[in-house]
Amino acid sequence: MRGFTTKFQLYTVPGQTRYNMTRKLVLRGVDGVVFVADSQWDRLKENVESLRNLGENLREYRLDLATLPYVIQYNKRDLPEVAPIDYLEYTLNRGARRVPAFEAVAVTGQGVFDTLNTLSRMVLLREFGQVQEGAS
Repeated sequence: MRGFTTKFQLYTVPGQTRYNMTRKLVLRGVDGVVFVADSQWDRLKENVESLRNLGENLREYRLDLATLPYVIQYNKRDLPEVAPIDYLEYTLNRGARRVPAFEAVAVTGQGVFDTLNTLSRMVLLREFGQVQEGAS
């Protein structure tokens, strides 16, 4: 892109609080974040806690979800006991700005590419300005 070779390094970390140090290390120098929320009703409290913790960890690096490219992925939409998207949006996507959100079933790949593609474009747009079609 614009004479530069674009390389993405993707990392995943578990949301449980016991992995907080690992999450902090991965966030150092981050250009964008996909927050993967478990859509199951019984995981809502953990989702809220993980999102709060993400914000705290980012602030240690002087980053903020209000300005950092990030998207939300509502995963496990194929399971029987999932919260409605409207409720998930109200609970997890009502910060200083609303961000793109995607329904997903990671085990089949549904919604995964759309999530990554959108975040990639957001990061490139922030870095280089207007992103041309076909450039990624």
